[in-house]
Amino acid sequence: MLMPMGHPANDTSPRVRRWTYTAEADEVSLVLPDGCVDILVSSCPRTGREVVGLTDWDAAPRQVRLAAGTTLTGYRLRPGSTVRLPDLRIESRELSILEAEIEGAARHDPEVTEIIDALGRPGGSVARLARQQGVSERTLQRHFRTLSLPTPVFWRQLGRARRAVQALPVRVPLSDIALEYGYSDQAHMTREFVRWFGQTPQQLRRNPGTMNDLAQPGLGNWSAGIGLKPEGPA
Repeated sequence: MLMPMGHPANDTSPRVRRWTYTAEADEVSLVLPDGCVDILVSSCPRTGREVVGLTDWDAAPRQVRLAAGTTLTGYRLRPGSTVRLPDLRIESRELSILEAEIEGAARHDPEVTEIIDALGRPGGSVARLARQQGVSERTLQRHFRTLSLPTPVFWRQLGRARRAVQALPVRVPLSDIALEYGYSDQAHMTREFVRWFGQTPQQLRRNPGTMNDLAQPGLGNWSAGIGLKPEGPA
């Protein structure tokens, strides 16, 4: 068993956040790694079908084709949380009920959530976090695997990149951002950005649409507000 990290357990943010998106024309959307899994309810007017699926953790950018009029209702789980579709009564289709069911069925380990958060911070190496827990790196990896989570290295690298990308709007030298977030140099940070987001830091600075996507709640900024599309009055 992992040991609590000693931080106050006062984070009352939800484990699930609902968002919606409607494709106004045929499009190819780019999905960027955010450290979350989403339950997606997809409705296509052309086929009249409604499909429910569970995404996986993305380790690189991926493209998704959407037909005009397709509406997505997503239930994004907090980083480190998992859920099994068979545990949910999806057939109810009542969105408010489904959201509550996902919240109740989501598996969430508070200690692991703290570790995931710490891994993405400057100095948050896997070896250091394992020592703080009084376990070996292999034991820490095994614990993540038992919870069906990606490896600690995944959370370390993605968490650092997502935190560093949030500093891009501040017009400071990229070399300073790289140093602040624990990269060996600017070239190292650039390679990691291309790996996770498909663009260099300079390209991201010139791409407000992608920066807006990266500002959505996920690893490193879960407390932010979902901004994909307004849902309208409840």
